[in-house]
Amino acid sequence: MIYHPWLCGRPKTENTKALSEALGLPRLVCDVLASRGFDTPEKARAFLSEETPISPPALLKNIDAAAQRIRRAVDEGEKIAIFGDYDVDGVCATALMYSYLESLGAEVYYKLPNRADEGYGLCRSSIDLIASRGITLIITVDNGVSAAEEVAYAAGLGVDVVVTDHHLPPETLPAAAAVVDPQLPGDESPCKALSGVGVAFKVACAVDDTPPEELLEWYGDLVAIGTIADIMTLTGENQAIVRRGVEMLQDSARPGVRALVEVAGLGGRSVSAENVSFGLAPRLNAAGRMDDATASLRLLLADDDEEAAELAAALDSYNQERQKTEREIVDSIAEKIRSDDRLSRRRVIVVWGEGYHQGVIGIVASRLVERFGRPAIVFSVDGEEARGSGRSVPGFSLYEAIAACGDLLVRFGGHDAAAGMSIRTDRLQAFSDAVNAFAAQRHPVMEVPPLRADAPVSLAGLTTDDVAALSALAPFGNGNPAPLFLLENAVLDAVYPVSEGKHSRLRLRQDGASIYAALFGVSPAALGYRPGDKVEALLSLSVYEGQNGPMLSARVKELRPAGLGNDYVRETQLYQSFLGGVELSAQQRQALLPTRAEVASVFRLARAEGIPAADLCPCFARLAPLGAGKVLVALQALSELELIEKKTAGGEERYVEHPVGGKRDLMSSPTLAALTG
Repeated sequence: MIYHPWLCGRPKTENTKALSEALGLPRLVCDVLASRGFDTPEKARAFLSEETPISPPALLKNIDAAAQRIRRAVDEGEKIAIFGDYDVDGVCATALMYSYLESLGAEVYYKLPNRADEGYGLCRSSIDLIASRGITLIITVDNGVSAAEEVAYAAGLGVDVVVTDHHLPPETLPAAAAVVDPQLPGDESPCKALSGVGVAFKVACAVDDTPPEELLEWYGDLVAIGTIADIMTLTGENQAIVRRGVEMLQDSARPGVRALVEVAGLGGRSVSAENVSFGLAPRLNAAGRMDDATASLRLLLADDDEEAAELAAALDSYNQERQKTEREIVDSIAEKIRSDDRLSRRRVIVVWGEGYHQGVIGIVASRLVERFGRPAIVFSVDGEEARGSGRSVPGFSLYEAIAACGDLLVRFGGHDAAAGMSIRTDRLQAFSDAVNAFAAQRHPVMEVPPLRADAPVSLAGLTTDDVAALSALAPFGNGNPAPLFLLENAVLDAVYPVSEGKHSRLRLRQDGASIYAALFGVSPAALGYRPGDKVEALLSLSVYEGQNGPMLSARVKELRPAGLGNDYVRETQLYQSFLGGVELSAQQRQALLPTRAEVASVFRLARAEGIPAADLCPCFARLAPLGAGKVLVALQALSELELIEKKTAGGEERYVEHPVGGKRDLMSSPTLAALTG
């Protein structure tokens, strides 16, 4: 289990009371506003405003040149190709630009790269195909700013290129007819977090010479889907765009979007940004991951309900296949990590295998980060070369790490949080060793990002109206997460199995009031907490329609014993560093080294009750004087000496007394010997 520190905002009562009176909103909503820095009526109104202005397209550098070249192509009847990307943002941007130019009467075509055969961005084979059809203008969307060589090649074939992109530009820009990217040096547009489809939308506005608010009524749904899926910050202009776009998704004019909403199980329900992120976007993404993203584009462009329904069903099938493939790879890697001590102790998880589907290894890396709390790089091996995708944790630059090992790689690219690369198969182990050596030097203790609650919550007096009013803070996403609350001084009243025991439903009581809360991915047997235990929880709150009307419910983000605090997190991080081979100071070693009596206390607990292995927080609380680091060392030493073992019974893994038993010399434990040496 990953142990996160908990941080909780505690806004002043007088501030939230004043906000509540000024805004006419419940104190619960104002607690969140104040905790996020909107602690005056003026700041709060600016954040909540439905009228956040969308900045003029003209502020984007080079957009006039782009608009002029596109207008000329339309007016003179040139053939135009839209070249996009295989992810959701790229597909939405392609659909937007294609449908907009088609509405002007332009002769327009589209081309999306194939992930497996062509990779990301413009390539010569695509340019050759486009040029062979007499097309004289390519408009890139969500790519192109790094394609200097490809743009020059297109020019040599008599094809102009207008680049619209949102990625960080290299030092050498393409010699295109125009390059529009809010990240360009000297760009004066205020929103630097536009998605690829957001930039394409601004270019369409410039071509049309129409205020963004007007064209948003036609294309807001596409811009919203792409912006949410590409995890752009949902503040400022993006917040305004997504708010309007999500409204349009309730009853989209596009048959394809309506069919997508239905197949995602959202028909007749209120669609939110979270629904887009977890329901619509994965299905649109699945075609590009498992086969060809053109199927997703055809869905967005469909003008017939029957065709749209068939395409949406196909995407849903792709998504199910993607989920199955992803789950199989994640489970096999997780088992490999659990059974390999050396791999389980590494700071950066680097794994590879033949047959790993190229389209899902990025998602697999993300799942490994979620499960193990460390950066992860997954390679798909194909003969003598392997292609990899990595994801990281906050504070660890994955790009910097792989760049330090660049001499081992064939090619690489990316940023702090994610990266892609290829490598000769015979260099994989050397790369794994090198990237971990870099991590050990730069990050001797790998920090775990905190979980942040907006405010404490009191169940007494909490109403469905209070919780429903939290929707005023939407859309939720990157930069504006859904509110999270800290429930303190609670008692676990009851635990119920959900979905054949795959998940748990908890009844939590605080000062006489109670709430039901879902805990996903944890069975009652593996919970490690029992009715009557005093706990605290991080909760998201919601309202659902019950048999007797609106009812409150909650979802548990994380659960731990009441009053545990955050010291145990630092100690578990120090223990992981020790396992990873970091040279600890004498003081750090002493902080981890338990006495004989302390090891014995851990053994007695394992022998008497067994210690739940999935979540050791209850054990840390029971043995609080020891400290989490010493508990972990004691468990490791007792396991090495075969005095205890992990055993699974009834779906729960526990440390229990080893049946062989007998006396052992504690100092014969390699772990204890290493700490005392």
